[in-house]
Amino acid sequence: MTKIEVNRATKTLVFYLQGQYHKTYPVAVGKPETPTPLGEFKVYEKNPKPHPGLGTRWMAFTYQRHGIHGTFNPWTIGTAATAGCVRLYNEDVEEIYPLTPIGTPVIIFEKEEEVKIPQHYDKEIYFVRPGDTVEKIAKRFNITAKQLIEINKIKYPSYLHPGKMLVIPRFKAG
Repeated sequence: MTKIEVNRATKTLVFYLQGQYHKTYPVAVGKPETPTPLGEFKVYEKNPKPHPGLGTRWMAFTYQRHGIHGTFNPWTIGTAATAGCVRLYNEDVEEIYPLTPIGTPVIIFEKEEEVKIPQHYDKEIYFVRPGDTVEKIAKRFNITAKQLIEINKIKYPSYLHPGKMLVIPRFKAG
C-alpha cells in the first residue's frame, strides 16, 4: 500500500511504496496564519499540468483545496510558506506523482523526530549546499557518485537544489 506522511514540525514528507519506506523529501508547509491541516486524508484528485503557481504536479487531499504540489520557488522548501498545501521540489513531486494512486492515505502530523531512513545502512543526513555536486558530496563522504544517486533515488544528478536532504550511506560491515 502506498502512503504519505507529512510532519509539519520537521517539514518532511515520507513516502511509503507497497507498505515499505521509500524516501524522505523536504517540503514547505503552511504559514502560521494558513497552516497545513492536521489529520488523515486521501488523495482524491491528480493533475499533471496544474496552474503554474503549483509547480509541475498537483494532488488534492482536502475539499478545501489543500494539496501536494511542486514549486517554481525552490528556496521556499524547508519553510512555512504556503496557504496550507504541502510543497515539494518539482523533481520530487514528479517522482512520487506516478506512484501515488487516487485514494492514497495522506497523514499530516506535527512531531519532532528523526528522519526515517532504510535500516540496512548506518547513515548520516546531509543538506545540499550552494555549489555542491553529486561528485563533490560523494568525494567528501568517501562513497561513489553512483551509491549516492542510488540510495537517494536522484532523478537529475546534475540538478541539486541547496537545502535538498540526502542520506549518506555508511555500509555496515558483515
